[in-house]
Amino acid sequence: MEDSADNGIKTSVFGIFTNNSTNLPVMIIKIGDLKPPDYKGIKVLAAYGLHSDILEILKPYLKKGMHVLDFGCGQGAFSQRLIDAGMLVDGCDIDTDQIKAQVRGKFKLDLNKTEILDSISDKYDLVVAVEILEHLNNPWKYLNDCLSVLKEGGIIVLSTPNISSFPSRLRFFMRGTLLAYEKTDLVHGHITPLSYVQLENMFDFYKIEILKKGYAGTIPFIHLFGLSTFSLFRNIVLPFFYPFMAGPKRGRSLVYILRKN
Repeated sequence: MEDSADNGIKTSVFGIFTNNSTNLPVMIIKIGDLKPPDYKGIKVLAAYGLHSDILEILKPYLKKGMHVLDFGCGQGAFSQRLIDAGMLVDGCDIDTDQIKAQVRGKFKLDLNKTEILDSISDKYDLVVAVEILEHLNNPWKYLNDCLSVLKEGGIIVLSTPNISSFPSRLRFFMRGTLLAYEKTDLVHGHITPLSYVQLENMFDFYKIEILKKGYAGTIPFIHLFGLSTFSLFRNIVLPFFYPFMAGPKRGRSLVYILRKN
């Protein structure tokens, strides 16, 4: 069991952690579900550890005073982290009334319906596309729109659920479904699964440079969540196959740091 403190907000979580070579936490055992703690009273609408992991990957590319656009910011937990790091952040969401972060400006947009360039004329140093692509009808268009509001040499931080993670591979093998894209995930708006091959094809098409790729959000090697055939395979059989799996098998989400050239 570990007590997780995030700016005064404490939660108790059941898990055994270690660190990997990139100093991101790796969960060995998980019991039940872990809920992310609030960030300064702002609800984190993302998986446990996702925002802190992404920020750690992004930190080397941040400079104080950068002009940032955070798409789909929700209540603004990640926006506030960037603000606390010295960034000037504009928040964009389908419901701007829910934004609690101290953003500089707000844009109310439905990314599946609204033409982004009709509403946003500024050019940004950094565009945040954290857990956005999986909600979109046309992620190719959205990525092109991100480039349109980005300065030359600007940065995009992008993440999306990792359908190549080792439990997702087992789920597809046993059920023919992907982690984060089952029927129960439709309530969260998850409609477009993208593999790392598809993502990197998109980046190549738009001539976007990959500066860094990694993962965010802890996925335990052993997850005790009830007795079923799937959980038996998940906790007993799958760990033996893990060393032989290729590709990005770790992490709840894939993370890319991209540069517009």
